[in-house]
Amino acid sequence: MTRQPRGPQLGGIHNVRDLGGHPLPGGGETREGVFLRGDALRGVDTDGLRALLDGGLTTIVDLRSHAEVEEGPNPLAGHDAVTYHHLPLYDGLQTIEAMALGHAGGFDMGLRYRAGLEQCGPAFAQALRYLAAAEGTALFHCTAGKDRTGIMAALLLGNAGVEAEHVAEDYGWTATHGAGLIGVLRERALARGSEPAHAERVLASAPPTMLATLVWLEDTFGGASAYMERIGLDAGERGVLREKLAG
Repeated sequence: MTRQPRGPQLGGIHNVRDLGGHPLPGGGETREGVFLRGDALRGVDTDGLRALLDGGLTTIVDLRSHAEVEEGPNPLAGHDAVTYHHLPLYDGLQTIEAMALGHAGGFDMGLRYRAGLEQCGPAFAQALRYLAAAEGTALFHCTAGKDRTGIMAALLLGNAGVEAEHVAEDYGWTATHGAGLIGVLRERALARGSEPAHAERVLASAPPTMLATLVWLEDTFGGASAYMERIGLDAGERGVLREKLAG
């Protein structure tokens, strides 16, 4: 049976899902209700917000840029029951458009993922520390819930011992689970004048892209846990993140 993403069904948004339910090499699955990955909650209805809060949400880590947050604030920022952290994960990173110009004909989002991991280590470390310190359920998100969110999810799952094929499967679920949102973003990109082929490359979430990124992460740093160590997370912090998911 083909696995399906788990998580709350929320009216008005498309791409929030749980990191629980992924098989662990020694048996069992990653725990549900610990980490949610998602899009920016723009458009979520009142029932959806209530479902998140009733489900135990206590912490949000918003990975978007200052401009993205100004354009569409998180609707739970400032809520009494939620600790909201805004952390621009890719602050200072070259834009996608500039990267694409430098790799004419050969750009894919894997290049951006590798650049982010190499250049934005302190921000990744801080985001991971926020998640390690969270009590209850923590949601981390960017705009579409695909790229910055996808790399964060890959680090958390990899550190918990989830095998690369399942990490890549989790990444690829945006193409179906988040199809409505990706369609909206595609229309916006084309309206701005983006070339259709470029828009498709940027919005794709093909598992081979994540698999190639994970191979690079292994070859360059020794894998997710070793990368976390390289950017400053000690054994205790890595252990907390692992325990939260792997039990």
